[in-house]
Amino acid sequence: MKKRIALILALTCVLDLVSCSQNEGKSPEIQYPYVQEYVAGQGNIKGSVPIEEYTSISEDFAIGANKNGYAVFKDPEKALAKLLELYSEGIKLIQTAYDLDSLSADNYSDYKIYGSQITTGTKEEQQQAIFVGKFLDIYENSYIKQ
Repeated sequence: MKKRIALILALTCVLDLVSCSQNEGKSPEIQYPYVQEYVAGQGNIKGSVPIEEYTSISEDFAIGANKNGYAVFKDPEKALAKLLELYSEGIKLIQTAYDLDSLSADNYSDYKIYGSQITTGTKEEQQQAIFVGKFLDIYENSYIKQ
């Protein structure tokens, strides 16, 4: 009987490991996707996000709204990839200052919090870090219930 229980536990562990490795590197499922245009003050739109500021940096930062009226990136995966490309110095500054894992769709919340708290690095790196925090404030709206 003990051998059978041990075998079942071992198989369960192996299946868990396989499941985790299959999900590694994949973005989490978008819970609150873009479903409407973001026009501050209209309909159920919440807040006042300067969407032109984001799209002037990259079209990959195009902003819409989720069903609850919160600003979201129209394509969050594409937006995050562009953030990683364009703001790598600010991201690295946050990562180093707070000993974080590389920024990903699974661990962005610490970067969001710490981005505005950076006091080291060059002025440009600090500005990038601040933008990273602001970006992630919008990014999380696709995944977290408001």
